[in-house]
Amino acid sequence: MTSPATAGADHARPAAAGSQSHGRALATLMAVATAAVVASACGAGSAVPKAAAAPSARSSGPATPSAKPPSEGEWRAFRAWLAQRAAAGMFSGAVLAAKDGKPLLEGGYGWADREARIRNTPATRFCIASIGKLFTAVAVAQLVGAHRLSFGDTIGKYLTGFPPAVANHVTIAELLTMTSGLGDVALGTPDPPTTLGGMMKIISAEPLHSRPGTRFLYSNDGYIVLGAIIQAVTGQSYHDYLRQHIFAPAGMTHTDVAVYTPAHVPDMAHGYTLASQNGPPPSAGAPGPGQNPAPGRAVRDDSGMPQAGNPSGGAYSTVGDLLAFARALLDHTLLSPAMTAAVLAPRVNAPQPGGPPVDMYTYGFAYQAIHGVTFVGHNGGTQGYEGQLDIYPTTGYAVIILTNQDRVLLPAIQRSEAMITGTQRKAP
Repeated sequence: MTSPATAGADHARPAAAGSQSHGRALATLMAVATAAVVASACGAGSAVPKAAAAPSARSSGPATPSAKPPSEGEWRAFRAWLAQRAAAGMFSGAVLAAKDGKPLLEGGYGWADREARIRNTPATRFCIASIGKLFTAVAVAQLVGAHRLSFGDTIGKYLTGFPPAVANHVTIAELLTMTSGLGDVALGTPDPPTTLGGMMKIISAEPLHSRPGTRFLYSNDGYIVLGAIIQAVTGQSYHDYLRQHIFAPAGMTHTDVAVYTPAHVPDMAHGYTLASQNGPPPSAGAPGPGQNPAPGRAVRDDSGMPQAGNPSGGAYSTVGDLLAFARALLDHTLLSPAMTAAVLAPRVNAPQPGGPPVDMYTYGFAYQAIHGVTFVGHNGGTQGYEGQLDIYPTTGYAVIILTNQDRVLLPAIQRSEAMITGTQRKAP
């Protein structure tokens, strides 16, 4: 079975923009949250805690954007560049770039099913891997906003089976910011469980890798625990809670979190995994979004292998649905303005080996600011699928790139980020 999401190379960020007024309102809220620096990154116990750490010099927080907006010609050139790479076998997927919710670029590239000769379109579904962590983070924030739990609560308040060192000390805030000390044992076995209960049985026996709150360590297990807390608090399954409180309000009609086989899901792209000469994937394992593309390498169709959607990732979605999620986040359909600001406020340094630098991590989102242009979001990667969702709250842009071929995401997302932030970078 393919793990629901690979965490090692994931480097975060988020969704799209609602309207110019929504973007300005959120920028103000983020500025207020960022300015409210306190001593501890994760120990806030209030419903809307203050940000804990100031951004680095590179990520200087919300500011007046200094980058010149991309021209229509630049978007046309990006569209042509994607088509050229797809024709050369170096890109396969769907791309949606929008400003204030209005598409600037929307298209499918390459094959969703090579054997059946079905092309990718903007309506094609893809496994989004760890982008699904954003859904878990927003669900937790909804429950905090409803006063059903607190960011400062410990695991032991809601769940049993953990040793005291974990139950009495690891907080919900630390799970969200990946500073809990938990790692990745649940999905790291040769045959990982497909149920939340099975995953929790493994995680509850896991020793901490570091003292809670002291170090950023990318952790799928922490988000699985958050899913179990959502279930304990609401009395609903994790999947049903998301369907009712995230997907339905946002209008995400082509998204679900379930155990599924991609080849059996209508309109879903087959995932094409890099393969060695004798067929199996390379010994280094599934490539992540932070690794360089490998054009010309043989690929294998892994669409017959089950995926287990869970609170750490593995859902399937479309570029349009992820834009709808971004808009629902920024127009406060999903969270109040104050809670949205709390969730998107930068809190901990988040070094990400193997990929572009990510300066900070929020309550579930990666956070960066270049040339005064702030963007947040997340990426994800598992065998045959990579994706990224970038939201630019202060400028109104959103870019969603979902792919169904290993190691083709990075050049495309680098190019879109360079365009929007004004970064002078040679196109890959």
